[in-house]
Amino acid sequence: MTEKLLRVFNQVDIDDVKDHLLIYGTLAASCSKCNELGLKIETPQCPKCGTEFKYVSFRNIKENMAKIQKIHGMKPNMKIIDYDDYKRLTGTLKAQGLFND
Repeated sequence: MTEKLLRVFNQVDIDDVKDHLLIYGTLAASCSKCNELGLKIETPQCPKCGTEFKYVSFRNIKENMAKIQKIHGMKPNMKIIDYDDYKRLTGTLKAQGLFND
């Protein structure tokens, strides 16, 4: 059997993603809930706010394929979220909130 990573689209609760997302940048990760910086990719929960990470996103997906495969092997239940999709959806929600106020 040849198993490879492939993007699959699922409907998710964006508020749940925002509250449980580990965002990985160039050198380290950050918590999307409290913005704690300098986290390691292996971190199971935020040391500052205690949030459990159920999702991970990479600012530059192409440069981090090895890390994505590592995460998938270590934590197969952790969902990998496309960062551009996440930013687009959260930006849309913020804009809608401005018009609702």
